[in-house]
Amino acid sequence: MVRRELLSLALYSLLASNRGGLFIVYLPLYLVVVKGASLPIALTILTLAYVPASLIGPLVGRLSDRVGRRRPFLLVGEAAAFPLFLAINFAPGYILAGGLFIAAELALAIGSPAYNAFVADVTGIGERGEGYGLLAATSNGGAVAGFVLAGLLTFWFGLTALFPFVVAVMVGTLSVVIFLVPDIRVGETPRRSPLREMKPVITFSFAVSIRAIGSGAVATFYGYLAATLGANDLEVGVVAIAGLLTGALVSLPLGRMIDRRGEIRGIWYGTLLTLGSFGIFMVSTTWSETIPAQAVRNGGLSLVSTGMSAWVARMAPPGHRAEYLGTFSLINSSLWSVGPLVGAIAIEFYGYLGLFVMAIATTLVSLVVMEVLYGEMGIRARLRPPDRPLPDASSPGSPGAPVK
Repeated sequence: MVRRELLSLALYSLLASNRGGLFIVYLPLYLVVVKGASLPIALTILTLAYVPASLIGPLVGRLSDRVGRRRPFLLVGEAAAFPLFLAINFAPGYILAGGLFIAAELALAIGSPAYNAFVADVTGIGERGEGYGLLAATSNGGAVAGFVLAGLLTFWFGLTALFPFVVAVMVGTLSVVIFLVPDIRVGETPRRSPLREMKPVITFSFAVSIRAIGSGAVATFYGYLAATLGANDLEVGVVAIAGLLTGALVSLPLGRMIDRRGEIRGIWYGTLLTLGSFGIFMVSTTWSETIPAQAVRNGGLSLVSTGMSAWVARMAPPGHRAEYLGTFSLINSSLWSVGPLVGAIAIEFYGYLGLFVMAIATTLVSLVVMEVLYGEMGIRARLRPPDRPLPDASSPGSPGAPVK
């Protein structure tokens, strides 16, 4: 039976997911069309928003571990980002609008490690794939609803409707955090984890995140590719929705499969699926042909993201989970965030063919490195440490015990 804490996080994920996918697809369009930025500047702003946000992951994760609580970090991040998103539409020009967006993403990053660690805190052995899969499913489902509504709003009222919509949704995310997400104690961190003890998670993060360079580029450019092939703003949303709907449908069963078969093997399978999606994108000649490519890509990402989070959570000792997950996010997000710039360079010199060749190459390198380190699609996952049993949630100070 799914824990009550996970259900509250799933509702939060359902609402919060509206903004992430929308920004990747529509923010460059918004900055170019509404604020007058060039495409390279718009992509630079997108990169600058996500790289600094990932840099604070280990710090805010360690703070969350030290105080032994998660909800306050979610609340601070949402509350700080709210007025910044609200102000973007009123900003004159792309420089101030981009600066506000960067600041808003930095604020949201305060809660990210705590959110990911929350799942590990309330799940035990053989449950984390299902836990992260549930949140991935609701995240994709919420993003589907967000794209439908945002697609219609931007089609009817233009791209200026994007941020008022995001602000309205954030009223819901704040309400869920305040009234529904429980404030649990997970035990204060007795000491900081030395860097040498984190070597396995750092090695793992680089190994699985090399592919993120190509993935980040494709995530940014598939909307432009669809538009280049004749899609209007609403049809670009249809392509995104196809992928998100796939993720919503398959994330939970795939998470359960990861619990049975192992995290590394799940990451392998997911990486192979994304590799196949790049090939479909590369040969697409009409915008409708990018729909199956995006569906396959999101199915692969459901496996990859769930497997990565579950593996890091398994490696991290209790009391250090948010710090470990924040460190992983720092590496993974940083490599993902340089993808748009690398993709822009590839397109500038070689067109979309160059973009997808680059994405395929980085994915293949990641697969080779994973095989060298972990062997045969996870069959000999030598670096996987044993997990510890989850204490009973009703015991004082244990994961899941409400703050008195």
